[in-house]
Amino acid sequence: MFELVKIIMAVTSMVIMLKAWKNISNKYLHFVMAALWLRYTLSAFHQITYDPLIAGFSINALGSIFVVAIGIVIIPNFSFRLRHYLIFYCFFAIILVSGVVNAEYIGLINVLVKWGYFFVISAALFLALRMLPTTQVFKALLVPFFLPVSLQILSIILGEAKAAENDGSASFIAGYNHEAAFSMIIVGFILVLGWLERKTIKFHSLLFFGAVFLLVLVNYRTSMLAVLPVVFIFILTMLSERFDAKYRLPIFAFAAIPIILVGLVISSSLAERFSDISLVLNNLSNLIKAPEYYTDAEQDIFSARVYLWSQYLTAFSQADFLHKMVGLGPESWSGVFDKYAHNAFVSYIYEYGYLGTTAFLLMNFYLLKQALNNQSKILGRKLFFSILGLMIMSLSTMPLWNIEGLICYALIAGATFANGNQPVERNG
Repeated sequence: MFELVKIIMAVTSMVIMLKAWKNISNKYLHFVMAALWLRYTLSAFHQITYDPLIAGFSINALGSIFVVAIGIVIIPNFSFRLRHYLIFYCFFAIILVSGVVNAEYIGLINVLVKWGYFFVISAALFLALRMLPTTQVFKALLVPFFLPVSLQILSIILGEAKAAENDGSASFIAGYNHEAAFSMIIVGFILVLGWLERKTIKFHSLLFFGAVFLLVLVNYRTSMLAVLPVVFIFILTMLSERFDAKYRLPIFAFAAIPIILVGLVISSSLAERFSDISLVLNNLSNLIKAPEYYTDAEQDIFSARVYLWSQYLTAFSQADFLHKMVGLGPESWSGVFDKYAHNAFVSYIYEYGYLGTTAFLLMNFYLLKQALNNQSKILGRKLFFSILGLMIMSLSTMPLWNIEGLICYALIAGATFANGNQPVERNG
């Protein structure tokens, strides 16, 4: 039944996309919109698109390779020579070295495609933002989210849910495969909504907080933590734009009351879901040990994440000097551990060593710095908190492990690199 709903909504979303294209003359923005739409549409039909089809590649994987190839063809070479990409290329080089040193060629190819996706999306968005008004670009970026958002709303109405945890809680993920990837789609939708200036679309605030509510219904707690900084800066920006400077302090104080009350209600309703986080923080010193010393109860803490991190870090500590520098290879955890690390920093230490983890941290610090230097102070603050949210999320999952997360990262990077500049030309 719901598969038929998916087909109908996919066709509807394609029609909406084509109509939106007619009002846009920029090929780079066309490319970003099409890439996002293709990814979200293929992922919606995961029963078909996730199975190997040609040479071990799934339809989803082939779609990603196709997007990267088209991006390389249509995006001017100078875009990839931007100084902003220098630290990203350092990280990329370390991945290459790690893959070759460890002969992890399959994992290397997978990672290269994923980061290739990041480069083409971020570069195309950068060009679009340099040629078109920021508001027009961000409004256009909302169009590809129509399919996943509408499917999630319909899944709620029709009661189409997935059992997410052992406690029997449900996740409304619109018929997609996993809440981790789907949550990043909704996070991307929230980010773009948050970047838009007030009054540029109807019911802006309602849509933003409605999207946050949809993310709560995804029931993936790490993504909830990721958007908290974004929600915070959205509320502050909304209030500061509505009132004169002399009224802002008392308005902020007054507005803090309902915000705190809502926060208490949410935290109370999700208390059981977040209780492990408090447990980890209060017992951190007792949990820093080799995995064989974990009790059965300790192995279950934080959905077994802490125990998993201990396995990764213990294995890394036993590596020689070279492998500690460049890691044990891209996606080398596969076949060694049952699950991926559920922590980007732990995973990168294991896969890319000290050099790769350092480069990853520098990438994020560079983005934070560039966001604060944005010519548009308001957009700069929003981008800053968007980056901060993904870094927080990376502490307990791996948002950049899947394409959906890299799309969010690419959108942030492209918008940050554009620096809030005014359009320099009107066609592309």
